[in-house]
This record gives sequence, C-alpha cells and structure tokens, in this order.
Amino acid sequence: MSAGIYQFPENRDWQALYKAAIVEVDSTIQRERIAEAEKLIVARARELFQMGGEHFQEEQALDAAIGMLHALHGTLKPRPTVPYLPRNGLKTA
Repeated sequence: MSAGIYQFPENRDWQALYKAAIVEVDSTIQRERIAEAEKLIVARARELFQMGGEHFQEEQALDAAIGMLHALHGTLKPRPTVPYLPRNGLKTA
C-alpha cells in the first residue's frame, strides 16, 4: 500500500450516514440520522472485529465518528414531552 490517504475498501455506508447526520439542520431529522449512523458504525466495528487482521485506521475513524455523534447528540434540545393523561382522557390535578 502506498503512503497516501487510507481508503476504506469495504462498507462505506457508515461514512455517508455519518456525514448526513453531521450536516443535517433539522434537529428532529438529525436525531434519526444520528441513530442510523450509530447503528451502522457499530455494525461495521463488529465486522472488522470478526474479520480479524489489521484495520487500525478504519477502527480509529469509527471511534472518532461515534464520539462525534455522541457529542452532537448531546447538543440537541430535548424532545418536547406530552403531559400525562389518564386512560379516561381527563387530567388529574
């Protein structure tokens, strides 16, 4: 392998979802994109673990991406909650 930038040979789907989550401006959609990207990143990390061998650069990229997604998720405002309504539909005081 040459001394250039490392290109991940397989399963780049996580990168596309990661990038989509980072640039999304709608916080509701961004939550969904973050969750999707995290799932794929975890799946890719498991694939690399099962494959064995040296995948150090991609593993580092996965670690950095998941850390960034966690930090980004932490900056989002909490979702509004719906007040509790009893089964009969009446609010209790």
